[in-house]
Amino acid sequence: YGSEEQKRTWLPPVCSGEQVSAGAFTEPNAGTDVAGYKTRAVKDGSDYVINGSKTFITNGTVCDFMVTQCITNPEEKKHNSFSLIIVPADAKGITRNKIHGKLGIRASDTAEIALEDVRVPQANLVGKEGQGFRELMHFFDTTRVMVAAQALGLSEACLETSVKYVKERTAFGAPLGSYQLTQMKLTEMAIRIEALRGLVLKAAWLIDAGRPDYTLAAMAKFFGGQTAVFCANYAVELHGGYGYIEEYPVQKWYRDAKILELYEGTKEAEIMTIGRYLQAR
Repeated sequence: YGSEEQKRTWLPPVCSGEQVSAGAFTEPNAGTDVAGYKTRAVKDGSDYVINGSKTFITNGTVCDFMVTQCITNPEEKKHNSFSLIIVPADAKGITRNKIHGKLGIRASDTAEIALEDVRVPQANLVGKEGQGFRELMHFFDTTRVMVAAQALGLSEACLETSVKYVKERTAFGAPLGSYQLTQMKLTEMAIRIEALRGLVLKAAWLIDAGRPDYTLAAMAKFFGGQTAVFCANYAVELHGGYGYIEEYPVQKWYRDAKILELYEGTKEAEIMTIGRYLQAR
């Protein structure tokens, strides 16, 4: 949705690694309920003046700029009131604070951001004014597949590590992997992983081919989160007490997995999305 000038200005430094971008969407009182956001952008001359707050922003303290969702047309219905605006992170009036104490994905920078009378050019508007909600939903329809792929990788790691462990660990005089209950858990993990792989590959292939299937993307994201949590839970159980200490990576994956059911749309929101898309066909 960006203009050619915006693409020339903002994308090359990100692609080269010189700069980091962020998406400033979630607010303290509105996450999945995108239409509940309150950050306002008011026109003043050739600029927008932005006031509001954002939270759980990935790359929030390290980004060079952020695409920010703001209310620009408050007189319109909720879904027609939002716009996406590029905001340089060093703009006057921005305060960024890192969020500490997360359950998982602790290597991922996450921040709270306050915007107080932040002034940016109207030329930084992405797409059309009042179309930000639809533009953002289209963006999420694609990134859901990325989250599903993330879930696939985590699930595969859980299975691979668990297989190695149960082949080496003995219990009651025999390898842990020789017991039927252990084999059942490994089998269930493997089946879910292969089913998820099919969803991810097909959804990604359709996007690359210019024929995105948003129902399939939402299915991949929903099933991906479920699979990651399922596999991480079984991995910890198969490791027993060792799965609960830092020496073994499964405890980290167990903590990391839960976010895959939360960000980019909660699993409950994905169910609503899938149901709506199915009925719209």
